[in-house]
Amino acid sequence: MIGSQAAYARHAGISKQAVNKLVKQGKIPLTADGQVDFAEADYARRQNGDPARRMAETQPQPHAVEGADEPDQEPESEQQAVPGAGGLSFTKARTAREAYQAKMAQLEYERQLGQWLPKREVEDAMVASGRKIRQGLDGVIGWADELDAAARNGGAEAVRALLKQKVRNLESMVVESLNLLADDET
Repeated sequence: MIGSQAAYARHAGISKQAVNKLVKQGKIPLTADGQVDFAEADYARRQNGDPARRMAETQPQPHAVEGADEPDQEPESEQQAVPGAGGLSFTKARTAREAYQAKMAQLEYERQLGQWLPKREVEDAMVASGRKIRQGLDGVIGWADELDAAARNGGAEAVRALLKQKVRNLESMVVESLNLLADDET
């Protein structure tokens, strides 16, 4: 298929400016009458382009003409399936490997910065903190005698004051336990 630079831009899913730039750089050849041979341009872009972008370009274009050549396919040398990779092409397998390595490098960097901790350490610290909080909550049952004495001696106001004090003490214990958890993680 042969057409204008604008038609090729639509075909390739890129901007007209990008096509114009590639033509000026000599990366897309023009015919004698200044038109673009789509098949030749696709091949030239694959040869001169970024391998990571080839994956996106190999997806079928919605405006492609049925029965036309498949210019967006990888060259035959790269279509060979990688053994043990479930039929992935070399380019796709390499792209997947590069993405995996980049993610692993990011995780290692974050670990070195102290942005994450081993799961077991966090779980152990949470269990210890939870036990301390549970012990504090179990002590609520022991408040009964004090509340009874407060009710007999000072009525509802004395009970409210005692509960307020006990709850503040319980809150302080929870905060202290959580602070210990935070200290253990650093």
